[in-house]
Amino acid sequence: MKVIIMAAGIGARLNSILGDKPKCLLTIDGQTLISRIIDLFHQRDINDITIITGYNSHLIHQELEDYDVQFFHNPFYQVTNSIASLWLARELLTEDTILMNADLFFEEEILDLALEQSKDCVMLSDCTRIENADFRFGVQGDRIYKTGNQLRDHETDCEYVGIVRIDGRFISTFKNRLSQMISDGDFRNWWEGVLYMFITDGLPVHHVDVSGIFWSEVDNLDDYNRLQAWVSGERSSSMEQS
Repeated sequence: MKVIIMAAGIGARLNSILGDKPKCLLTIDGQTLISRIIDLFHQRDINDITIITGYNSHLIHQELEDYDVQFFHNPFYQVTNSIASLWLARELLTEDTILMNADLFFEEEILDLALEQSKDCVMLSDCTRIENADFRFGVQGDRIYKTGNQLRDHETDCEYVGIVRIDGRFISTFKNRLSQMISDGDFRNWWEGVLYMFITDGLPVHHVDVSGIFWSEVDNLDDYNRLQAWVSGERSSSMEQS
């Protein structure tokens, strides 16, 4: 199992908190997002981890200097999007792989759900998030048939979490489409755009629902405040139980 964590973004909407730090260096409950993610994988004996950097990558290197991880750098992060970052690391796509964004906080049960999937391609989703969903899925059973942030509430069944498991059987198909999109000049897309193209073409891309397990993308101050409130509540609950 390989893990590729996309961490090239700037995080401009969190400048008041981050300053010049990348989003993945946001500290929650005494630990940065990126180090917490890596620790969760290491606790499960998954150690083949690559971080794809862009904005102020040296700060991520400093944060992770004691971790046994490898890095790929996208020097064009200001004029491309995450699809280009992943393409630069495409030779790593050789076996079962977890692809995920670095600006995530989640309970560890979510990671366990991702790891236990066995279908060719599974995107994690939350079917309790509809009204305020960011990137939206329309699903039928466990298959995604419609995606987009412009879907109306009545077209939306769940929100994308930011974590994908791709089985080794599907890796070459995924990598070929990734390279084709780059060849076509599609540098400004998200890396998930590869999967959305498969969905448009009618190929099966599945989802697994994480409803009831806490997670948060940390993209703006509202996300940050919601996450801090949850962490404070969990800490208070633990103290009461002890």
